[in-house]
Amino acid sequence: MNASQLFETVTSLPLQVLIVVIAVVLLSRFVDQAASSCRLWTIGFLSILGLIACGFLFPHLRLIHNGGGLSESAARNLFVTQVWIIKIMAVIWTIGFSSVLIRRLGRIIVLSQFFAQRCRVMTDEEIASLPLDGQDALPENLRWLVSFETHSPFCWQLQRPTIVLPSCLLREDEDVLRHVLLHELEHLRTNHPLQHFLQGTCNALLWFHPAIWWAARNAELTREFHCDEVAANVGNTIASYLKTLAKIAEQNRGAPACTLAFGRRKSALIRRTEHLISRIESTQIRNSSRTQTRTRLAIGCLFLVVLVVSQLWLPVNVLASSRTRLSPWPTWTAKILHDFGVSVRDYERFDARHDLNELASEDED
Repeated sequence: MNASQLFETVTSLPLQVLIVVIAVVLLSRFVDQAASSCRLWTIGFLSILGLIACGFLFPHLRLIHNGGGLSESAARNLFVTQVWIIKIMAVIWTIGFSSVLIRRLGRIIVLSQFFAQRCRVMTDEEIASLPLDGQDALPENLRWLVSFETHSPFCWQLQRPTIVLPSCLLREDEDVLRHVLLHELEHLRTNHPLQHFLQGTCNALLWFHPAIWWAARNAELTREFHCDEVAANVGNTIASYLKTLAKIAEQNRGAPACTLAFGRRKSALIRRTEHLISRIESTQIRNSSRTQTRTRLAIGCLFLVVLVVSQLWLPVNVLASSRTRLSPWPTWTAKILHDFGVSVRDYERFDARHDLNELASEDED
């Protein structure tokens, strides 16, 4: 890729990501069901990663041309400017990306130390005494830990699923403990740690993008909404579950970062309480054919939006030829295909009135 191709990619991808995030938010409101919204956010994060991969690995259609109104000297000057902009952006992005990775690595190290130094494995007697019944499906190879500190209960999964309960929670009444257990088990059952990982990957790659910050907050709340609904609806105990949320809010002292905590911020607990109250007041029938139809329609619309957005590229490539609407293949992908005997075009078809091929070749070298 030369500087103009990179400039085209790094200016178009943030716009594509913004549109995908807005689409997920709007479609989540359309389905109005936390479980379906969780699915939409998972598809959304996968789509964002897919757009990034496609942008740097495959050619794309140029539906909008830059007009070709620049003289050769003006195009040459603009190309040189884009080279400097790309270099500056690369340095800034690398610093930000490295900072995010270092911070996340530090959090994982701190969490590992927390497990080793401040937690103990639950005894078989303690596990047997938990207020769970045979209908509560447990993830395979689940690890139960008891923390010596006062914090919000949370779950975590890297190599194996883990639920961490503060020792003070084990002394609470059975309803409170059961609500917390059902909530954390639902996180693990619906693979929320995987969605959290996809969210973190998007955050690391697009750390500078406000839409990704917005998406992360919405996805986090949606996951909690879903687990709250499942835990509260077992035995139709929404009112008592609200009491559990209030108790957790009173005792809330946070939880280790990069985990799925029952209650990390009091503002989020307030939003979750309001959400459950709205569910009590709502007369909507759960799992109805209408809800399922809306979910399928929303997922289909999201795929359509991603497909259309993947071909939305800003006309900022000064070297883009008006002779074709298809961009050249990125150099690294073209080289791999050439090694397998597949011939693809990895250069621009320049107009007859100016030839900047030599300038682009010098930049790639």
